[in-house]
Amino acid sequence: MAEKEYIDVDSAVRIKEAEGRIENERLEIERDAKFKELEITESAKEVASKHLAKFAGLYLTFLVALFIFSIKFVPESSVAVVAGLITLVVTNLSTILKHIVENGKAEKKDGEEKTKNAQDENGRA
Repeated sequence: MAEKEYIDVDSAVRIKEAEGRIENERLEIERDAKFKELEITESAKEVASKHLAKFAGLYLTFLVALFIFSIKFVPESSVAVVAGLITLVVTNLSTILKHIVENGKAEKKDGEEKTKNAQDENGRA
């Protein structure tokens, strides 16, 4: 009479779960490594652009709110000076943001043109 083989289902399930956890950890480590690599290769200009793109609205709002609040405590003769300084800072931040947006569009167009030219040259070769 042939012997029946018994499969330990609990052990098989635990092994599969462990393999899944190991695979997830491996993928997370690879993802983190790629993000670190991208962060390392970014220039200071790119980092500053991203920071300003995220927080410039907050900075502008804070400056205007601070000006409105400070009017109560600043002598009337100095309000114009404070308003001028706040206006200068807000205008500069707005100009920087505009420059970031325009350069982003220009760089995107340049990248698309380079890709198109490379494809054209590969098609001719």
